[in-house]
Amino acid sequence: MASIYINENGAYLHKKGGRLIIEKDDIIIKEIPLELVEDITVVNTTQISSALITECFAKDIPIFWISSSGNLLGSLYSPKNIDIFKHKQQFELLSDKNFYFQLAQNTVHAKIHNQITLLRRYNRNLKIDKVTELINYIKNVQKNIQYTTDFNELLGYEGLSSRTYFSALGLICPKPFQFSKRSKQPPLDPFNAMLSFGYNILFNEILSAVISTGLHPYIGFFHQLAKGHPALVSDLIEEWRAIIIDSLVMNLIKRNSITIDMFDKNKKSCYLNADGKKIFLNAYNKKLQTENKYIEGTYTYRQSINLQCKNYARVIINKDISLYTPIKLR
Repeated sequence: MASIYINENGAYLHKKGGRLIIEKDDIIIKEIPLELVEDITVVNTTQISSALITECFAKDIPIFWISSSGNLLGSLYSPKNIDIFKHKQQFELLSDKNFYFQLAQNTVHAKIHNQITLLRRYNRNLKIDKVTELINYIKNVQKNIQYTTDFNELLGYEGLSSRTYFSALGLICPKPFQFSKRSKQPPLDPFNAMLSFGYNILFNEILSAVISTGLHPYIGFFHQLAKGHPALVSDLIEEWRAIIIDSLVMNLIKRNSITIDMFDKNKKSCYLNADGKKIFLNAYNKKLQTENKYIEGTYTYRQSINLQCKNYARVIINKDISLYTPIKLR
């Protein structure tokens, strides 16, 4: 199964027989058997035939619309996977603050662990003293996680760790891509532009998995409930950020796959251009098709994301936190 990303402005998607047809200017760019499609993500200028939308409903293939910068604009998906009993349980567990708080503690601890591990890997040969100092600081922050008693305190430590992590990551980057801090909405430099684009694409990936699992994407366990915000997706993405996107961005830079001229930059923002997005999406898809052993057995990253969503659903159904273990880099 594959996730399909359409980044071509003015593309037209329709179906012919059992195949997804991608056209632009009346020229067929690609044909894909619909039975191999897991979900479809398109930029806002893409046109989709009603026949294809109907077929996607029938085959439980969600469709996501994103802006040119990768932000989610909206989605269409079949109601077949909506599990009202899981939704009911998610709502009821909101009254059990300790249950969701323990899940949040475990997730934040895993996220910080992954940040530390990634920094250590990249600084192993560089041996930058300041990065080593910042890693030790993050480790001290991580020690406080087990002693937190409320969400605000936990959120504070998570934010402190992330700010320090990105300061260190900025020092590790090759010079044309070095940055001083995380910037978003909008990103202000090429590295942050890739992070934002990658996080947005990964967000949609996890949203698709959450929906197919029958969970309510707007009821999370860590991020606050907010109108129009899929809080559960924001929660479940945390353990994957460093593992998938941060490492992918670093590799793209180190291999010169993406160069400094592949960005549209002005004083107020910086975004990947069309060529950069194509390269990034190809690398992202390749990464998600790569096998790993973070979960018992051998699975691709895409399969692992889906399995983690299913594990979280088991937690909700059985009210048993031990059934979900956030992924940690080795």
